Amino acid sequence: MNEERESKKKREWVKTAAIVFLAVMLVLTFFSNTIMNYSLPEVATQRIQSGTITAKIRGTGSVESGDPYNVEVTQSRKVTSVAVKAGAKVQIGDVILNLEDQESTELATAEAELEKAQIEFKQSLLKGEIDFSVFKNAQKGVSYSAAEYQNRINNTKAAVKDAENKVKYWTDKSNALTNQIAISGVSTVDTRAEEKVVADATTSLNNAQIDLQNAQNELASLGTVSNGDANLDAALAAAQKKVDNRTVTVNARKTDLNNAQLALDKKKIDGDTSVTISNLTKQKAVVDANLAAEKTNLEAKTLEQKSIIDNIQQEIALGGQNSDIATLQEKVDKLRADSLGATLTSPVAGTITSIGVVAGENTKPDTPVAVIQPEGKGFSLSFSVTNEQAKRVAVGDPADLVNSWWFSEITAKVAAIKPDTTDPGKKKLLVFDLTGELTAGQSLSLSVGQKSANYDMIVPNSAIREDNNGKFILVVESKSSPLGNRFIATRADVEVLASDDTQSAISGGLYGYEDIITTSTKPIEAGKQVRLAD
Repeated sequence: MNEERESKKKREWVKTAAIVFLAVMLVLTFFSNTIMNYSLPEVATQRIQSGTITAKIRGTGSVESGDPYNVEVTQSRKVTSVAVKAGAKVQIGDVILNLEDQESTELATAEAELEKAQIEFKQSLLKGEIDFSVFKNAQKGVSYSAAEYQNRINNTKAAVKDAENKVKYWTDKSNALTNQIAISGVSTVDTRAEEKVVADATTSLNNAQIDLQNAQNELASLGTVSNGDANLDAALAAAQKKVDNRTVTVNARKTDLNNAQLALDKKKIDGDTSVTISNLTKQKAVVDANLAAEKTNLEAKTLEQKSIIDNIQQEIALGGQNSDIATLQEKVDKLRADSLGATLTSPVAGTITSIGVVAGENTKPDTPVAVIQPEGKGFSLSFSVTNEQAKRVAVGDPADLVNSWWFSEITAKVAAIKPDTTDPGKKKLLVFDLTGELTAGQSLSLSVGQKSANYDMIVPNSAIREDNNGKFILVVESKSSPLGNRFIATRADVEVLASDDTQSAISGGLYGYEDIITTSTKPIEAGKQVRLAD
């Protein structure tokens, strides 16, 4: 009996537990969406609107000196003390630096280089064999152009070439006489020249006779009667003229051959009595004397050519040394003229914007030791804007300082609008002229532009977000689910066209009636679920 009672109690407990579990699950199911919503970031939204914005373009930049004066020292001098600080006002003649009273390194080095060059020049004049004219020209600093030197070289080359040609001429003549003397020494008469003339005349006569026969054949082929044919008459006349010309030529060649044969015969019978070995020997003596004289002349011209070239090389070398000395002398003179005493003073009145050295350091040539903003010279500032923003301002527009209560009596206006070199296709650089109590390097924020315009899409400034990929807004999209609507934050990239203190005009891939997130209770990322504020 007790066992049945215990079993009945257990079954009732299990039944009760199952009922409680099902009840809890039912409650969690119905209220899960509400519980989850309380864990989501709560956002405030506003619908995109159209309207008018009075554009204010804002930007921040560093103040730059409009026309800074760089105080430079052309020589290295040790700084013993700096008499002014950045921001100090100076007048013309006020001491900026105190310097160690000694000759600069640059001047001492230049003087040593000049002295060395002068000694080397004197040594060059005294060593070796230098032509007197070269010596005098070097002393006077006389120099010639490259064209003049080339002309002198060309002239001496031409003289040597002429002498070489004369030596060759007399050498050939001497060799020819030597051969003639050798031939005249044998018993037989040398008729080779006359025999060659006869052979050549015979060949010419044969060729002329062949040409005559060809012309006669051509005439014969045409016939002798034209029967009134003008063309044939002309051909016959031309052929007859050719026969006549060829006949004259043949007769002339016969005369030439006859004369040549007569000369040959005469040489064989009489011999060449006009030229004897004695006469040839006398002629060769005269020729050899001329040859020796021309060889001597060639040697002289060759030596003269070498001397002229050597003199030109010496003149060029000495002229280069002379030019170096003149350059070094100018450098020394300039350094002496630019040398300083024990102080460096301000050449202009203005404000010291920076000091480039400290006590104990050496000044560096062409490196500013101080920068002065001259009195009456303005400052400038620039920052980049979009092309669309640049269209809303003009040169001469005044600009306002953001947080102007921090500054006093500072004015700004647009001085130039030019392409931004970092992105010339999409951006412009606004350059402002500034006046007032300013310091180079100071950072200022300006706003400019008063022109109103209508825009299709305007959102609160709080809705504009920005990351490494650019500016964007978060649009609320609604998605249905079995437990109700869910709201998702979706990214939409935008470009800000204009802004005022509370709202901005934008452009992007939007329809213009979306609900956008303006504020949220927690950080939001695109694609995350949010809940709407009541």
